[in-house]
This record gives sequence, structure tokens and C-alpha cells, in this order.
Amino acid sequence: MSSLVHDETPVEFFREQVEKALQHQHVATSAFTEYYLVNLLAGCVAGDPLPAPDPGFDETPLAVLLTRALEADRVERTRLLRCLGDSALFMSGFFADSLGGRLVDASYYQALGGQAYLRLSRDEATVVWSGSVFSELARRFGQFADVLAEVAESSRLVGDRSVLALYERWVQTKSRRAAALLAERGIVPVAGDGRLQ
Repeated sequence: MSSLVHDETPVEFFREQVEKALQHQHVATSAFTEYYLVNLLAGCVAGDPLPAPDPGFDETPLAVLLTRALEADRVERTRLLRCLGDSALFMSGFFADSLGGRLVDASYYQALGGQAYLRLSRDEATVVWSGSVFSELARRFGQFADVLAEVAESSRLVGDRSVLALYERWVQTKSRRAAALLAERGIVPVAGDGRLQ
């Protein structure tokens, strides 16, 4: 039986996993964006704090975070938008399978997360040091969510996908990765009316 404990830090572990997933999915990105993804995963696994939820909620809904961000001063807006984008990317990638059957689906997370990163990329305060990273995260949100999904699967921190869950993810997001995994199982989704071929 192999040991689950390694002598590497979470950053080292996720760097290797993200590099493998990027290569496997033929996703080219800047070193800065790759570094951002690695640190996002390491931070989420370490339990980096999110804004405290409102009374009666287990977590703060993303739409509430967006509203708060748009009403906040520049520094707080930047913090909340980044939190929103990071949370949405992590959830829609790392925990994509758990979004099935919920009130909101992966497309909701992708839309709000992409919007948060887009706003960050256009904010004068962030353009200087990370505007291009946030711009790339906004434009290619779905691709990076697929990369994080592969990292989750390869690190065995989430269970196997069922064919139905893969199909539901493809219907919601038109993910290239979900389509490829369905094709590996002999199912070819067809764009348009969403029927299987």
C-alpha cells in the first residue's frame, strides 16, 4: 500500500498536477496564470478564509458577493471580486460533480466567476500587476475549470464520474473535456439540441 503522505508541499504537489493536466488537455497558458492556478489550489486546500456567510447561509452566495463588490470601495471591490472568481473557479472545476442537482449549476459558477475576473482585469488597480492573468482567466474560464477537474480526479480527492454526471456537465457548460471523456466511453454529444449520437 502506497503512502498518502509525501515530502512535498501543497504548492509543489499542485504544480506537478496542474502541469500534467495542462499538457494532457493541450492547454497553453502563461507561467503567471499557471502559477495563479497552483496557488489557488494550494490556498483552497489549506482553507484560506472566505468572507463570512450571511446569517442563515452556509456560504455567501456568489451573487451576493458580486453585489457587495460592486458597491465597495476599490480595495474591498478587488478583494471581493478575486474571492468570487477564485471560489467560482475552484467549485466549477474541483467540485464540478457536486454541482449536479443543486439550485445553481456549473454554468452559473462559470458566468459569475468569468465576470469577476473580467472586472478585475479592467480595474486600474489590478491591471499593472495581474491584469493579463485575470483577463486570461475570464476568457478561458471553462478550460481552466476543466484543468482543475482533472487535477481533482488525478489526485483522487474526488470520486469517479458517472456517465450521466459527465453528460450533465457537458449540457451545462459544453466542456471539451467532458465531451472527450464521453467519447472515450463511446458517447458522442452533439451540439444543437443536446441529443446524444
